[in-house]
Amino acid sequence: MVQTRRRPKKLLLKIARENLMVLSQPEPLALFLGFGDNCLNFELRVFVRGLDNRIPVIHHSHLAIEREFRKAGINIAFPQRDIHLDTTGPVEVRLVRDPKANSDNS
Repeated sequence: MVQTRRRPKKLLLKIARENLMVLSQPEPLALFLGFGDNCLNFELRVFVRGLDNRIPVIHHSHLAIEREFRKAGINIAFPQRDIHLDTTGPVEVRLVRDPKANSDNS
């Protein structure tokens, strides 16, 4: 579990340090906040020079996090749903693949 928490923290700090809009002082901070539903919750805190940089830093950080986590084999947990069917009568179930869907998303 400790390694599981260190790897995302290291990547988050790397991402923050590589972003030229993120200030080096005060230093970026990556925190393990706790346990969520089927996931570990991390937070990256950074300082920027001005409020105008906030949204671009968030945008570029999110793209970098997705890219770096994917390269490192870290899966990002997305909410899952259980579907309960009324089985008092017959239920027909068909799975159909969308031909337009990107095969990377399966």
